[in-house]
Amino acid sequence: MLEAAEQIIAERGMPALTLKDVQIAANQSNKSAAKYHFGSREGLIEALVELRMGPVNARRQELLDEMERLGTPPTVRQVVEALVRPLAAETLGRPGSRYARFLVQALFDPALADTIQKHLRAETYRHVHHLLTDLCPLPDEIAAWRTDNIVMLGITTFAAREGTDRTPAQTAAIVTDLVDTCVAVLAAPTSVPTSSTPDTTEQTDPQGVSL
Repeated sequence: MLEAAEQIIAERGMPALTLKDVQIAANQSNKSAAKYHFGSREGLIEALVELRMGPVNARRQELLDEMERLGTPPTVRQVVEALVRPLAAETLGRPGSRYARFLVQALFDPALADTIQKHLRAETYRHVHHLLTDLCPLPDEIAAWRTDNIVMLGITTFAAREGTDRTPAQTAAIVTDLVDTCVAVLAAPTSVPTSSTPDTTEQTDPQGVSL
C-alpha cells in the first residue's frame, strides 16, 4: 500500500490520493486495510516518508561519522556528498523508485508540507545543511539560499531521472556530476549587493522537502 500511495502521488498529485484508490492500486481486497494500518491519508503519507527517509538518514549519518573520524575540517565536496548520495541511493539506486517524484509534488502542495517538514528537523539533514551554509563563502543569508537551492536541484534531478533505463555506470556519472554542480553552485560568486543581505547567524531550511 505504501508503494501504491507513492505512485499515485508521484504521478497524479496529492488530490488524487484516497485510501480507496490505494487499496485498489495495491490489489488489497480488505476495504478497511488502509484505515486499519494507517488511520488516515495523512498517516499513510507519514508512514511512506518514514520508510523512505530511514535509509537516507542512516546512510547520511555514516558519512558524517566518516568525516568526523578523519579529524580534519570537512570539505565542501565531502558535505555535498553526504547531502546527495544517500538520496541518490534511495531513488536512482532503487529499482522502481518514485520517491523523488513524490518529493517534487511536496515542493508545491501545502497538503504535504506538515508531514515533510518533520523531516527537515532530522538531525542528519540539519547538520549537513548547517555545514554547507557555513562552508559557502558568501554572506549568511545568501549562503542559506544557495544550500536550499542545491537541495531542490538534487530532488528535481533525481525526479527527472527516475524510471529511465540506465547502466550502473551512467547512474554513477549522473550522481557524480550532480555533486560537481552543487559544489560549483556553492562556490560561485554572487551579484547581489552585500548591503541588501544583512548578515545573520539564524539559518533557515527550504520550505517543503528535505533530502
